[in-house]
Amino acid sequence: MKSTSRANSNDLSYHCGRGHAPERMTAVAFAAFCLAAGLPAAAIAQEAQPAPAATEAANVAPAPEAVVAQAPVAQLAPAAPSAPAADNQVIVTGSRIRGVAPVGSPVISVTRADIDNSGATSTAGLLQEVPQVMNLGVSDSSRGQAGGSGNITYGSSVNLRGIGPYATLALINGHRVVAQGTTGASIDPSVIPMLALQRVEVVADGASAIYGSDAVAGVVNLIMRRNVKGVEGFVRYGKGDDYNERQAGLLVGHEWKGGQFVATFQHDTRGALSGLDRDFYSGDLRARGGRDFRSNQCQPGNIIINGTSYAIPQGGVTAANAGALVPGTANMCDNLKYFDLLPRQERNSGAFTFDQKLGNGFSLYADGFATRREYYLRRALTAANFNVPSTNPFYVRPVGAPAGTSETVAYSFGDQLPTNDASGFSRSLNATVGIDKTFGNGWKAGVLYTYGENDDQAATYLGLDNAAVNAALRDTNPATALNVFGGPNNPATLARIASDVSISPGHTQFQNAQVKADGPLFELPGGTVRAAIGVEHQRIETEGGQTKGPKLTPETGLVQLERKIDSAYAELAVPVVGANNMLPGIYRLDVNAAMRVDRYSDVGTTNNPKVGANWSPVKGVTVHGSYGTSFRAPGLTQVRGFANNGRGGLYVQNYSDPTIGGALRQGVAFNGPSDELTPETARTRSIGVDWEPKWGRNTKLSLTYFDILYENQITGSLSDLTVLNREAQLAGTGVITRNPSPELVAQMTRDYVVASGVLPATWTLLIDGRNKNLGKSQTNGIDFQASTRIVTDDYGNFGLGIAGTYFTKYEVAQSPGAEMADQLNLIFNPIRFKTRLSTNWSKDSWYANVYVNFARSYANNLTNPVQRVGSHTTVDARIAYELDGGWLSGTTLALSATNLFDRKPPFVNLAQSTNGGGGFDPTMTNPVGRVVSLSLNKRF
Repeated sequence: MKSTSRANSNDLSYHCGRGHAPERMTAVAFAAFCLAAGLPAAAIAQEAQPAPAATEAANVAPAPEAVVAQAPVAQLAPAAPSAPAADNQVIVTGSRIRGVAPVGSPVISVTRADIDNSGATSTAGLLQEVPQVMNLGVSDSSRGQAGGSGNITYGSSVNLRGIGPYATLALINGHRVVAQGTTGASIDPSVIPMLALQRVEVVADGASAIYGSDAVAGVVNLIMRRNVKGVEGFVRYGKGDDYNERQAGLLVGHEWKGGQFVATFQHDTRGALSGLDRDFYSGDLRARGGRDFRSNQCQPGNIIINGTSYAIPQGGVTAANAGALVPGTANMCDNLKYFDLLPRQERNSGAFTFDQKLGNGFSLYADGFATRREYYLRRALTAANFNVPSTNPFYVRPVGAPAGTSETVAYSFGDQLPTNDASGFSRSLNATVGIDKTFGNGWKAGVLYTYGENDDQAATYLGLDNAAVNAALRDTNPATALNVFGGPNNPATLARIASDVSISPGHTQFQNAQVKADGPLFELPGGTVRAAIGVEHQRIETEGGQTKGPKLTPETGLVQLERKIDSAYAELAVPVVGANNMLPGIYRLDVNAAMRVDRYSDVGTTNNPKVGANWSPVKGVTVHGSYGTSFRAPGLTQVRGFANNGRGGLYVQNYSDPTIGGALRQGVAFNGPSDELTPETARTRSIGVDWEPKWGRNTKLSLTYFDILYENQITGSLSDLTVLNREAQLAGTGVITRNPSPELVAQMTRDYVVASGVLPATWTLLIDGRNKNLGKSQTNGIDFQASTRIVTDDYGNFGLGIAGTYFTKYEVAQSPGAEMADQLNLIFNPIRFKTRLSTNWSKDSWYANVYVNFARSYANNLTNPVQRVGSHTTVDARIAYELDGGWLSGTTLALSATNLFDRKPPFVNLAQSTNGGGGFDPTMTNPVGRVVSLSLNKRF
């Protein structure tokens, strides 16, 4: 095996003179070195276009030497000095200037080798392995935090730093694409199959000055494979306890003179994970030191009069055995145990990239994707609190209970009704085409156009029809009335009440047109000053609403929304000190400034600047810093909404209430339009240092301190079933109303005629779930990274690495008048410390990787006393062997295991809900457990 090492300066000078980059050095890095060394531009231009063979090697599954060259963990990409780029698509994240990495902001890069070695089965899962990414709000396992109420088709988004699922901008090949979800709120990264990815770049720093809205916490850029020769296919099967995964994919690439085309198709299937199959998921947590969070909506149920519960005996109760009803007794049951912790998902995806030189400096490029994801989710047993009038023929009043004309019965239909399951789909297509023109003076101008469409739909069938339920309870005929006192029911009656359908479609159309240019301005002693300018126009059209009601006569309401955005940006890169004018203590100094103006057709205009600097006091050490402002415009549906034709609706839900020890309290939430929303704003700062020591030629260490002040945050409490734990901070906002007056209840039922769930006879809790500009947060911490590579002649090649984030502050004000409160290391908030360690080894045709994932313990303040949740450590491992000889050449067999030691999630004393909980925290841990998989990859 070839021993790999970094070439010294003399070696590189030799290569610059020849015009060919040394092995394993990218064209951009090679060109950057030659420019910094003051070598002829002709040599740079010659090498800037990579040779086909070298390009191919960078894109296919790694050979043994390539694995050694790759970093063992997501790597912090070095900031390259100004350098001209090749005519083909060289995509840099965080800057609009070719050949210029984002000055002042480090780039975290997940390489193709990292992707191959990962145990993730989706791009969203791959990003979850990056320590800066947190699973809060929008994923298929966690919908209880900010943004979760809109994720009704169980998609995913990227949440950098944990400050919000919509505060991170996701790009594909450096440009925006159509958003997913019924509300078109965010990009699901899994629309790009993992087989189509060349790398993923993360700029965990504000970038609205470069890209516009949403880049508050940072930018994630999914960069697809180009310049691949041949065919690559793979199959994979993974198995866990009562769980399975299946994948297959095919990639075809072809190159010709001046052009290339790569097409990818991938099929992914994942089975559902039922709550019945995980013993740590339960409503009764007393055996583990927790509370009994089971429901009193059971079969048989409980009669409740003036707060006193009477358990209905097995077999039911009638007037003849009313004496069996004992005050202060209750039946308890675990309806949510039947709920799917993860829905069954199936996805088919395709993606392509295309490049063609047209002559006279013109080049054409295109990329796109199409994807369809379907899901199926088994929901909890149908249950509710029913207000039963005394005229009901089955009505029973407990002996000794105060007289009355009605009473409440907490009741579950159990297996009497079909399971109210949920299903739906998400399908997207998107294509971008652009033409660039390279001029003789080094400038390059271009235009691009993106068109995308997304359709999502969520549906539940055979839910309770409120009107039919109330009619059946008021029915005086024993043959047709509804019996909730434990006796049998007429099948025709059950069919009438379980006839509600709810279908929520959403359609988003996205168009983006850009005109851009970048190139050199003039020379300074430190190098060439370069600039980029551009204008951009976006048009977003979203249509959605709801079809709800009896399955034979449902009502449909659709809302059409439109937004236009006009933008202009400029960026300037200034190499103040370079190879020709270096000074003692200033080996290199680069400064970058950017500015962007965005004008929205509905929420006004915003201006956002950013400045950054890289200072190298000596070779191998770079100090970098940045300052800027960012923003996020409110989503179209956050302003107007879809539910009930944009008028909103009522939702009956169970809330964890700290006034009763965290037990569940039934409440009613409402949502509706929020016409007064304004953009969220942020101030971002960072400073850090990268060090490549001379004594460790394959070693790099990085530290970056970040500081994010995020204001005017849009918060909505529709899906937050723990909102009562912030009642003091939300005082005066009207979000929480206990024991609403009869007049307010009457107003709610009058203004919001559509209700999900059976409205209680007496309202003890009302939640305003509408979106409001209420929040403010301060986030500070340190990103760290270290990696090294050891090359030996006899024992193979070893890689070691660690990456992680340590938060020093996360303070939140829930409302404009509230004081900042420390939320760091509290449940459903960023935890203080999260890290990923890795090792890899390769020798001849063998490769092995081991990853250790660690998340620190944190506090569960949703229960009294506050619980300390244990830390969580999991180990992932992979071993692969590449076959050789004849038709087996290019074939790799791999055995992988995620959560190798089958570590269960740490115990969390938390009530069950349809958004997570029940003994574990779905935002921090995966309920699946160990998954062992076997894969086969073949290159032709």
